[in-house]
Amino acid sequence: MLNKVLNIGVHNTDSFYQNRETKILNLFSLITIVGCLIGTLNIYFLGEAYPSVMVIFELVASALIFYLNSKKMYAGAAYLFAISINFALLHMNVLYSSSTGSFLYYFPLIFCIALLHNPNKPKTRVAIFFSLIALSLVCSRLFSFPFIEKANLTSEQNQILFNFNLNLVAFLTVTLVFLVISLINKQYRELTDLVQTVKNDKLTIQNSLREKEVLLAEIQHRVKNNLAVIIGLFNLQKDNSTNEETKQSITEAKNRVLSIAMVHERLYKKDDLSKINLKFYISELIKEIVKSHPLYDSVTIEENIEDLVGDITKAVPIGLIINEAITNSLKHGFVNTQIKPKLSISLQKTFDLICIKINDNGKGFPVNKNHNERSLGLSLIDSLTEQIDGKIYYENKDGGAQVKLTFPI
Repeated sequence: MLNKVLNIGVHNTDSFYQNRETKILNLFSLITIVGCLIGTLNIYFLGEAYPSVMVIFELVASALIFYLNSKKMYAGAAYLFAISINFALLHMNVLYSSSTGSFLYYFPLIFCIALLHNPNKPKTRVAIFFSLIALSLVCSRLFSFPFIEKANLTSEQNQILFNFNLNLVAFLTVTLVFLVISLINKQYRELTDLVQTVKNDKLTIQNSLREKEVLLAEIQHRVKNNLAVIIGLFNLQKDNSTNEETKQSITEAKNRVLSIAMVHERLYKKDDLSKINLKFYISELIKEIVKSHPLYDSVTIEENIEDLVGDITKAVPIGLIINEAITNSLKHGFVNTQIKPKLSISLQKTFDLICIKINDNGKGFPVNKNHNERSLGLSLIDSLTEQIDGKIYYENKDGGAQVKLTFPI
């Protein structure tokens, strides 16, 4: 029953400190109601001097605090508590003389206001609450209020009221401290359990993620192995063929598969399966492509490649484009020439674009060649460029051909 009362207005969607403030306010209101009900015993000693109107006012204010919390009007509930309690104490201290000990109720009130501190709320709010206490106490001592008629009590009644107030303040303070400490300890345990649950959930997610990464790495490994088998079959077919044109076609097909296989090989060796180091990938790919060509021993390769990391979804198209461009240069650029083959490959990042340039010192592209007569390799480059939202440029430059590819990061 007590937990239901304390949890009025408490919601999982609210912050920890807001829920703590709501529970503490509910607890203070409950203690105020209990204190007022116990205080009704004074009717027997005080008779008409008993402040029944003020007690009713405080009971209504406490009930209203529960209502405001249930409607998530937390600020109104906090201010209503501070104002109503201070007004009630001001009334009591004006109504009775200081010998009755009514001022003793300010001490548990100070404790209550201190506990209402919420780090998520402005510090001025707590300052206002303490200012209300100081103002109430000072006004009760320095000023008289015509609308509050002082009670005429005998010395015996004053003594009885003092003893009652002293005992009630002691009882309420001990009860308040005990319940607040119990509440804070309970919330601390809940918070500790929540933190432990979050840690366990995080560990479960990490283990699950690790299992998926291992599984993906294994898939990459198997794909790489399957592509290696295909490359081996190409090599066997090439060795068994006597036609040079057929051998060349098989080599070109093998290099295309090789450019894909190298992507999966690099992913298998990495922890991050969504990114690939373009510098190492392109550098290794170029060496493998050139190695498979008859001009391998005489080709000079110049590289100017930035150390960039690219998205894995673009790695295969980039590799195939580079493969087609280099194969096209070696296949057509140095036919019937005495030029020592030279390839220059650069990769640069400019703002949000990556630019790849492949230059050779061969014969260059044929002038005025019909677009419909383009080779399979160039047509494949155009298609792959569209996949990565890039642009491709072909031109003769510096005594040879240049293929320039730009695409967004």
